[in-house]
Amino acid sequence: MGELIKHFCHEHKLILSGADESVVGKDVECVGCRQTINKLIDAFYRCNTSLINGSSSSDCAGFFMHKTCSELPPKFTHPVNPQHPLSLLARPYMKQLFYICDACECQSQGFMYGSDNHDFFVCLECVTSQLKSLEDRSYYHPGHNHPLTLVQSPALFLCHACNTTDTDLSYICTKCCFWIHKSCANAPITYQCKFHNEHTLILDYSLPQEYRKFGCRCSICDKPIIYRKWVYYCANCRFFAHVKCASLNEILSENEIDDEVRESNLMHFPAHDEASLHEMMQQCIMKATDALLHDSATAEPSPYINHWGHKHQLALRNKNAEPLTLDLNWKLANAELLICDGCTKPISFVDILYECNSCNFVLHRSCAHFPKWIDHHLAGKLGGTLAQEGNELAFFYCQGCGTLGNGISMSNETVVFHLGCASLPRIIKHEAHRHPLEQLKYPDDLFCKACLSGLEATDKETIMYGCEKCEFYIHIWCAFRPHLVKHRWDPHPLYLILFLKNVTDHPHEFNCEFCSEQINANTWFYHCNVCDQSYHTYCIDPSYFYSNIKCGATNIYSDSRPHSHGLTLAVNKKKQRCKICGMDACNCLVLECSPCKYMVHVDCY
Repeated sequence: MGELIKHFCHEHKLILSGADESVVGKDVECVGCRQTINKLIDAFYRCNTSLINGSSSSDCAGFFMHKTCSELPPKFTHPVNPQHPLSLLARPYMKQLFYICDACECQSQGFMYGSDNHDFFVCLECVTSQLKSLEDRSYYHPGHNHPLTLVQSPALFLCHACNTTDTDLSYICTKCCFWIHKSCANAPITYQCKFHNEHTLILDYSLPQEYRKFGCRCSICDKPIIYRKWVYYCANCRFFAHVKCASLNEILSENEIDDEVRESNLMHFPAHDEASLHEMMQQCIMKATDALLHDSATAEPSPYINHWGHKHQLALRNKNAEPLTLDLNWKLANAELLICDGCTKPISFVDILYECNSCNFVLHRSCAHFPKWIDHHLAGKLGGTLAQEGNELAFFYCQGCGTLGNGISMSNETVVFHLGCASLPRIIKHEAHRHPLEQLKYPDDLFCKACLSGLEATDKETIMYGCEKCEFYIHIWCAFRPHLVKHRWDPHPLYLILFLKNVTDHPHEFNCEFCSEQINANTWFYHCNVCDQSYHTYCIDPSYFYSNIKCGATNIYSDSRPHSHGLTLAVNKKKQRCKICGMDACNCLVLECSPCKYMVHVDCY
């Protein structure tokens, strides 16, 4: 038995019916709104007397009313005639009678609201629309402490939820300056974003406190997340998205850009590993050499050359097949790498090289043919110098990659590059950004996307890679971080994390195994998913600053700091103190004497 009520519009009690009860006859109309009652889903009332007694009276047998219509308020004040409250009129619900609505001028045969003197009538559709508007006007949203008022006229303003100025209907708080789009107010608490299919995103009305230490960037548009604004996020994957970005259908022009890059001959980074990076650097030097000399890399090499940076004649050799000098053969027999004196990078077993028969001086073929003078597209005319020729402790600071070097430098009055940086391509493609990146002079007051350190250049000619359209900039040394590295503290390869989505189900913090400091998850870092170990990019190789130094020079003496044996140039990897200043010399450039266990900083010597 359904619920029984007594409604003023009918003399008998009404019983609640629904989809589980049979209604005999054709579809029926609601006497209140004159809309068809859907017997499958609508809850409605009918005359109980007609069911019990089988009454055939048209007033009883034809009486059906939506449950929602039975709950209409008895009184209503319309803004068109606010001085006179209107009463709900049940008459007429007979078909031959109707009213004219004074608000919309339509005819109605159902319930209406009318004044006491029957000179002003409003139809149900106008009333329900106004009731909904009044409901909206007193709106309580969990994202704000005060009630919000609906502004029904579209307005242009800065939304406190999405931080955009799109024109829309809006809600405003009359007690404070809070103002949001109506579409933002209707944003769902949980959302399945097409850019993050692994988990459902959760809406928060400010960035959660645990992510505020380093701040966050939107995983879709890559712009910062303002912690006071609303944000969708996935804690497991550290995926964050602006409210507007989460609902995007696609990233504009992404497919076209990818096709353009694939069809080009751009060099793609990051390199797979360190060996691949050295090979790519040699390709850059070879392409630059060929372009400058208009000579093909496949041309027959000269058996002997005179290099502008070395006093002896150099002979062509194949490292793997041809005999080398006694000292170099000894190095090969002991499985030691040959290091090029030009680019200071390893010479592989398949490389063709030039060597000096009088001393341990070797060059890649491409480095040997690199001209002494070049025109750099950003720095202008540069001249070459071999730093260590005649002085084993001569070094220079490269303003491209930020390292110390002692190979070939290309310089003028304002800038110094080592051979590799002077040969870098003008445009590259990096996995971290969908557009190609171009070599640019350092912009002012901006940050490197990879390490988030400043791009303040000490010299205006210092270069980096960037996309000015997106304001995406990275240091050269960050651009050339290899995708995969090995570390003695982990048996597995470590992978370069460019995007946190590459580290799934990792809700807790990332801490560097080397320095024990928390890693800013907005920066690039290295991570092992198996061991859950992480490293800052600068901690993975603490001696990176000396990575372009060719070590091994021996028999170094100084009159001011005498020692009984000649010293050897090296990068110290152990915990050991300098014999002169007493400071730790780990990961520093030093001069050492192995028999005496004597070691000093190069700067102290």
